[in-house]
Amino acid sequence: MVILARMRRLTLAVVLVLAGCSSGGGNDSAGFTAVDLTATPEALAAHGDVLVIGTRPADHPEVVLRAADGTLTNARLTPATPYGREAHWYGISSDGATITGVGGERGGAHGNVRWSAWTGDTRQIVEKPQGFSTFGGYGAGELIGPVRTKQGPLIIGTWQSAKAGLDIAVWTYAADTWSRQPSGGTVLESSPELLRFPLAVTPDGDGALVVGWQIASGAVSAAVWRFDGTTWTTATLPDGDAALAARCWDGTCHVVGRSKGKLAWWTGPGWKKLTTPDVPVSDDQPLTAPVPLHGTPTLFVDHGGVRLVSEKDERPADGPSGEVVAVEKAGDGVFVVAGGRLWRAG
Repeated sequence: MVILARMRRLTLAVVLVLAGCSSGGGNDSAGFTAVDLTATPEALAAHGDVLVIGTRPADHPEVVLRAADGTLTNARLTPATPYGREAHWYGISSDGATITGVGGERGGAHGNVRWSAWTGDTRQIVEKPQGFSTFGGYGAGELIGPVRTKQGPLIIGTWQSAKAGLDIAVWTYAADTWSRQPSGGTVLESSPELLRFPLAVTPDGDGALVVGWQIASGAVSAAVWRFDGTTWTTATLPDGDAALAARCWDGTCHVVGRSKGKLAWWTGPGWKKLTTPDVPVSDDQPLTAPVPLHGTPTLFVDHGGVRLVSEKDERPADGPSGEVVAVEKAGDGVFVVAGGRLWRAG
């Protein structure tokens, strides 16, 4: 009887330990470590194993580089225009050799964004001044951001359409000059029957993937526009109102957005909609692109606090709080900008 009682107590203890290990709450949270910076981070990019951090102190842009060992250094930043000296970072991209950035600051009589284009490497990043009509002036829309492709860097944005609304616009780069390419006659062109609205861009193989939404005959749907290095094609995403962010790796593109006020997640190039946890996404809520975290595609979203969402589940982040504005994987680290601070997962 004594032996039986001891066995029962031992069994109960094991059950309690296992229950504690599998319970919710703090034990399920993902740990993060703050990366201390001297200015607010606005944009992230991976430059090989180096994390490129676009920051902005009180009144000017900076670029901080975080090496794989955690060392922080500042890249030399050389502005060339008054608005370049005051720019916020709208996007940074890298192909591992060259860094391309888009900055902007509002000014002038109408308070429009005055754009600045930057290029360089980890030693120096230089603003390349452009003619006012390159990104501004009559017909100008917005710039979404830069993207590196095998054919060279692109800047994606919008420009007044010859038919209706705004076209998706693409600028190419050569001899220090950005040149807008014609959208007419391509799937980037809007018309009275089909209006297009790009929201984000990411590298995709040799080319790029642009995501956003469109209105066709009064119906709103999420959409993508894919550049294979030569030609642009488009697809409508199933059961979606808007695609807000995307990232491609290992031959698969992960696109996240909104469907009837809830999180929607698609994978391509076949564009299958995944079943995900029930996460609300409001009409004005931004999303950042998923990243591979420990081999699992993971989205970081502010949902009652910063949470990690995968196709299977969601769990809280231990550390970050506030709106998530940028996520990037550099080397073996995953980094998140939330609440105006930079955090490293793990």
